[in-house]
Amino acid sequence: KKVIKMNEDKIFTENPESELWRELLQYSYKANVERYFKDHSFAISDKVTDSIIGSFLQAYEYYKASTNTNLQISPLLLYYGTTNLLFGMSSLFAGEISVIHNHGMKPNASTIKDYIAETSVTFENPQHGGIHIYAKALGYNDDLTQYGNWSLMEFLASIAEISADYKKCYSQNCSNILMLDIFNTPNGKIEKIYFDSKDYSDILDVASNVEGIDKSYLRFQNGKDRDGTEYLILRHKMAGKDISKVSFSGQPYLQAGHIKNGKLITIPTILNMYIALFVMGSLCRYHPEIWSPFVLNDMTGEKLL
Repeated sequence: KKVIKMNEDKIFTENPESELWRELLQYSYKANVERYFKDHSFAISDKVTDSIIGSFLQAYEYYKASTNTNLQISPLLLYYGTTNLLFGMSSLFAGEISVIHNHGMKPNASTIKDYIAETSVTFENPQHGGIHIYAKALGYNDDLTQYGNWSLMEFLASIAEISADYKKCYSQNCSNILMLDIFNTPNGKIEKIYFDSKDYSDILDVASNVEGIDKSYLRFQNGKDRDGTEYLILRHKMAGKDISKVSFSGQPYLQAGHIKNGKLITIPTILNMYIALFVMGSLCRYHPEIWSPFVLNDMTGEKLL
């Protein structure tokens, strides 16, 4: 049995995904959309209401369809399902139909050498590109078009749920996620980051790119369990802000950002997931000569990731 949060309320459920869809699909009913508009002093429009209802219903159908397909097309279905969900959300929040001209992203498969995750991504059209509209609706206002090329690997590196698999697949790279073990002691709460000795310098480099880490924590200390397992000890400063995040599975973690054009950029988890789905969906839609052999004959383990 798992716990999910909706509007700060805890809901105990055997099937959190079904429960989340039950909550989301409340906005597939006209009365609920119009009630939301009234509560937020938005003008009621049948056109806007129908757009939102259709977006939520189509999102659900895309997600449902994706469960009955394999990796040949499932990323494409999930991307468009998520696009519909975010489009409905942004229109609901604004009380009007979001004006979107394109994806706001452009992939480049020519950068692939050994891994699919080497696909590069550039951002464009900050005014009417979908990714930018959805990012602003979620409270993220950085202009991603200012930071040059990215790679799919950078977005995968920042998703806590696949952090362990990421490290196994791309062994030459360190994930941007630092998993935390939390302990309560007589002197207060402490957090630990376990690591292998060979990864020590990489862990410190990742930690240095966590926004606000110096203001939140005292200087790290090293520790070792009885079995020899090493870890870093993180103690909060007296007035230090809690900058840790919690994965969908309930695991606390720290997320490092990426240095782009001399600036530290930290993208929220849901956008990392969305951009990754866009890249994979684009590859299976427009580059079947790359995607299909990868799905059928991958030797790297990347397909499992």
